[in-house]
Amino acid sequence: MKKQTLNNIARKFFAGSILAAVLFFSTQNKVYADYTNHNKISTEKSTGNAAIKYVGLSQENLLFNVKFDNASAESFVLTVTDEVGEVIYRTVSKEKSFAKTFALPKSAEVSKVTFSIQSGKTNYRESFDVNINTNVIEDVVVSKS
Repeated sequence: MKKQTLNNIARKFFAGSILAAVLFFSTQNKVYADYTNHNKISTEKSTGNAAIKYVGLSQENLLFNVKFDNASAESFVLTVTDEVGEVIYRTVSKEKSFAKTFALPKSAEVSKVTFSIQSGKTNYRESFDVNINTNVIEDVVVSKS
């Protein structure tokens, strides 16, 4: 009789342990999925002929797609500056459908980047401000060896 009772207790304990492990790992996967999806949030702003889209991170770089519909094919200047006005990138183009992906270094010192498109002949000017907030998550696990 004692042997059957011990077997029942062992089965219930084993089943309870399996259930607890499944619940624990499913919660961990959900948290990881939420964190991973948070990093892939895409933000896009567009007005008239210009659009800028944040597409994510790549090896410590922030990736942005910039598109400009230049129907008149006239010369325009695209400038990328930081919060103090220092030029990070500048180009002149006459492309009708300008599209470029920028990989800007992720830095704690840079909290704002401005993309400006300016055309001299038509007096077209468009600016997009990008505010960058960096949060650091440290995951520390202590286990018994």
